Amino acid sequence: MENITQRFERVLTHIDNNLSSSLDIETLARLAQIPEYHFEFIFQSLFHTKLNEYIDLLRHLEAAQQLGFDKSVAISVVAQAVGFSSEKAFEHAFTRSIGQSPKQFQLAPDWGNFFQKQQPLKTLSEGHDQLSAFEVNIEVVELEEVPLIIIEHRTLAEYLPQTIQAMRAFRQTHNLSPEKSQTFNFIYQTYPEGVEYEQIHSSASNYKIDIAVSVNAQQKASLIAAIESSEYFKETSIPKGSYASFLHSGSDEALNKKIKYLYGTWLVENSKINNTQLNTMPLIFEKLKINNSNQSQTRVYLPLYKE
Repeated sequence: MENITQRFERVLTHIDNNLSSSLDIETLARLAQIPEYHFEFIFQSLFHTKLNEYIDLLRHLEAAQQLGFDKSVAISVVAQAVGFSSEKAFEHAFTRSIGQSPKQFQLAPDWGNFFQKQQPLKTLSEGHDQLSAFEVNIEVVELEEVPLIIIEHRTLAEYLPQTIQAMRAFRQTHNLSPEKSQTFNFIYQTYPEGVEYEQIHSSASNYKIDIAVSVNAQQKASLIAAIESSEYFKETSIPKGSYASFLHSGSDEALNKKIKYLYGTWLVENSKINNTQLNTMPLIFEKLKINNSNQSQTRVYLPLYKE
């Protein structure tokens, strides 16, 4: 059976051979035999670049070669060949990436800059600092089912503070303080390094995250009417099972590095040794001591499936 590294090398080959296609995550995750929620985390951990940035770079380099060696090819033809739906979108993206407009490059290509742009492709898995197992201290833990009330954020990232505030108001109304109820986040996609996910500001795309609070049987029973009448809050749970886990104190940048180790080193090694596979649940953060910013901690849980 192929290990994770081999499967993702196959993904790179597929991307390279299908630059004119949409290359959606669902298809790539299926090719890698990885649950979709974890694909971007693994890709970035293995290759030290985001999936969309990698695909964009390949498309721009491919377009540059076509333009540079064929002075008669129409820019619209090149745009379509590398997966752009419109010539205008291609011109904007190409100019931002390569430093010349498509027409400028076609007439007088700056090959020195072109070759410099290829450097990231040569160092995808080289020259990056690696954490040690001791620094991350990952352990496999067994969890019992944790009943939750969640609010789903499925809109622009700039509106995330409003979603967080809605959960805070719900907690206050129903006496679910952090001292009484655990706080969890379901993380479906990567977020920018050095930027705390509560503060993400991006109008370019939607951001997907669930904000959750744990409830016991008595609390859950008392909230049934409130949940049924709400269009925002839902019942769910963290299922019983095995989880790779570590505790983090410190900056978000340091947390991101540990997550990269979790996916890019720990998971790869354990998939080879123990045939450890990922469950379909997303990555989970438990936020600890959230009322004390100086002592706040994050417990990370990666859901596992063991054959």
